[in-house]
Amino acid sequence: MSFRFSVFIPVYRESEFLEALLDSLIANRYENKEIIVVIDEPTEKSLSLASKYSDKVHFVWNGERRGKANVLNEVVGKTSGDVLFFLDADTNLDTNSENMFEIISREIEDSEIVEVKKDVIRDSFLAKIASYDYMGFNFTNWFFSRRLNRCVGLNGAAFAIKRETFITLGGFRKVIMEDLDIGTRSFINGVRYKFMKNIRIYTKAPSSWSGWIKQRKRWALGSALWFREYFRDFVKIAKAHPGVLLPALLFIFPCLPFFLVTLFMPDEFFIKTFYFSLLLLSTQTTFFLTPVAFTSTSLAIFRNLTFMVGGIGAYSSFFYLLSRKMGNPFNPLEFLIFYLVYSPLWFLMIITNLSKVCLKQKTASVDWKV
Repeated sequence: MSFRFSVFIPVYRESEFLEALLDSLIANRYENKEIIVVIDEPTEKSLSLASKYSDKVHFVWNGERRGKANVLNEVVGKTSGDVLFFLDADTNLDTNSENMFEIISREIEDSEIVEVKKDVIRDSFLAKIASYDYMGFNFTNWFFSRRLNRCVGLNGAAFAIKRETFITLGGFRKVIMEDLDIGTRSFINGVRYKFMKNIRIYTKAPSSWSGWIKQRKRWALGSALWFREYFRDFVKIAKAHPGVLLPALLFIFPCLPFFLVTLFMPDEFFIKTFYFSLLLLSTQTTFFLTPVAFTSTSLAIFRNLTFMVGGIGAYSSFFYLLSRKMGNPFNPLEFLIFYLVYSPLWFLMIITNLSKVCLKQKTASVDWKV
């Protein structure tokens, strides 16, 4: 079955990727589609694109910042596509994406939502580190797709949804993480979901730590609010599908096992086990007599170091195999920095915002219109 696609690209002011993205979409051989670009507070650069693409792209201009959810909900009603395809303005299509719409059209016949794999544009060292974060999220959604045919949260940079499903779900809600939110509501309502790892888009990641922190502050606050709102639903999902939800957390947050072991595993249990093992070994050789004399503090440090090294080894092996499966590059040094620095910092930001939200403390303001 051939569906008509309505492609939506929301823009705030301007995007350095927009022109190339429009060229790729227009050049795509799938003809049964319409392209809509919605721009809040357009700049001269954005306005100049109107004359170039006026006959092939429909532009919607907003003189003020109205917010992504608001403008998309409004413009959907003015389009004719059977399938709504949402693309972020900071994305590029893969050079081998000429069959993208055909594949989505085929896969969405027996589902309601199809999500496209996202890879990071590896144009900076930080972007290369962030690629492992995206890889974990991609695999998580693919895992949900294979096991449950549903998904708890979307990455809204590129996904397709049938029009009637979008309307039934009530469209996007006015929240910071509108993509996670619509994904959760789709799960609760039993909407069928597929993750496509054989087609991909490339998305821009911050190239500086200051830009990354600004982005992640918004994501962390939005995720905390999202988790608080759907907490009871998450408890039900965890009880019903522990073999899916709990491993998903380990995919997204590689530092989580080390954090849990450090926080909850009693030092006394580890110390006694370690002492007992060394005492048994010391009966065979005197080499282990010195370690037996370690102080409890030294053993606690050794415990943490042991679990850290073990975690690095286990996750490095897992992500290496995952990179092979998902078609992504893998560099041991990049992954080491991701595991030791990037992932713990991101996890700490999530926990901090979650604590503030749950305790109803004042949270930092974010530059985002909802």
